[in-house]
Amino acid sequence: MTHVKDCIFVEDDVVDKYLCYELIKYFEESITFRTDDHRKQSEEMQLVDDPRIKSIEFKNKLLDIIHPLGTKCESNLHKLCGKDKPQDIPMTTMYNTVFRSLQIQRYTPEDKGYSAVHVESGPDHHKKYLAVIVYLNDCDDGETVFPLAGTKIQPEMGRIAIWPAGLPFYHYGKKSSTTKYIITTWFEFM
Repeated sequence: MTHVKDCIFVEDDVVDKYLCYELIKYFEESITFRTDDHRKQSEEMQLVDDPRIKSIEFKNKLLDIIHPLGTKCESNLHKLCGKDKPQDIPMTTMYNTVFRSLQIQRYTPEDKGYSAVHVESGPDHHKKYLAVIVYLNDCDDGETVFPLAGTKIQPEMGRIAIWPAGLPFYHYGKKSSTTKYIITTWFEFM
């Protein structure tokens, strides 16, 4: 029997540790913006549409890493539907997909994290079909929790998590006792 947690794709050591350190350093040297509302508290920086050469290089490196994992995630989802069922071509390769955002986020121990339980799709985000988190550092806590799946993802440097962007994949980020760095993005239809 397949459970919701089986549909959350997690792969370790996908992003090189050196690249993780470089992204954190770049974030710390850049101008960021603060999000402080009822849903979350964090410092953030957008790589997509940032005209700096280094941002473009980071964006291209990350997309080269992340994009093939969308196909892999979708193939895993197809297999969960039954090995005796014919598999369709993954949407990641069948359609033009795009990443409109690659957002580096820093959550300090003073921040509440992303405490609001949410999904990644909605009226303004209807083209998102897979959500992605790249963990840039290790944390003892600050997990991404999926209450309906009964599972959580521990932040570990280089780890990537991918899951369907809509229902029933409600999730939230727990408060961390150490500073946590992540990148979020989404596979979106053009």
